[in-house]
Amino acid sequence: GLAFAVELLNDLLRTPSDVMRHLRTPLLGTICHSDDDKDVEKIELAHVVRQAPYSIMSENYRQLRTNLKLSGPSGSDHKVLLVTSPAAGDGKTSVAVNLASTMLYENKRILLVDTNLRRPSTAHLFPRTETNGAVSEHPDFGLSNYLMGQCPEEKDIIRFSGIEGLDIIDSGPLPANPAELLDSPRMHQLLERCKQVYDYVILDGPALLVTDAKVLATNADGTLVVFSAAETHRGTAQRILRELQSVHANTLGTVLMGVKTRKGGYFREAYRSYQNYQRVQIKQAF
Repeated sequence: GLAFAVELLNDLLRTPSDVMRHLRTPLLGTICHSDDDKDVEKIELAHVVRQAPYSIMSENYRQLRTNLKLSGPSGSDHKVLLVTSPAAGDGKTSVAVNLASTMLYENKRILLVDTNLRRPSTAHLFPRTETNGAVSEHPDFGLSNYLMGQCPEEKDIIRFSGIEGLDIIDSGPLPANPAELLDSPRMHQLLERCKQVYDYVILDGPALLVTDAKVLATNADGTLVVFSAAETHRGTAQRILRELQSVHANTLGTVLMGVKTRKGGYFREAYRSYQNYQRVQIKQAF
């Protein structure tokens, strides 16, 4: 009886059925927990698609890309995508980077913009390098420099990631007024010009704890909200989606991060089937 009561009181979004039952926003993807995928051990989770392409987690991201493409009406133009989450640590950066990597396999040209002017990440995930391959000791301009008018051209802040087809805009020095900068005319101008050059512009946004994310959501063509199966409560998720709706953001759907398999559950059987199927495919290839 105690175990049953504890289960009833647990209001986390632990499974896809929880998302579909309690939220009115489409679930576009579920990303398995790293403990359930042996192929991603000792791999930076933001680089899973590139470093472990045959893993279950990589397949989860490819399914997310496909669902995202098919979710909107035919001919819909969602070139600027914001990836955000209720809180820091929910996995939004991993989703943004891996989603960009899956799009590269379609020969798309991608721009990844670190719009988190409070807790940036791209400088760490994609270190700047000199022409001789050494890590740069003096970072160049970033997004905040451009928004403050310290560099006139977009090309001054766009850099090569080291991966063919993927360019990066780092966040730059942390400003005192990030929300105002992200809602400035220069930010609108930057996005419009980048849309003309790139197939997709992916914004790795801040958490919805701060107003910056809502500002970006109103400027993006579509927003993906990442929920953590281990941290996000139902009430929090419902409140976040209501707030995005109140600012007229185009919320395309949600992603449930870190879903663990359960004994006898659907995902455990599906993961086993995928591993067996993939193992045969790899053997045939070699």
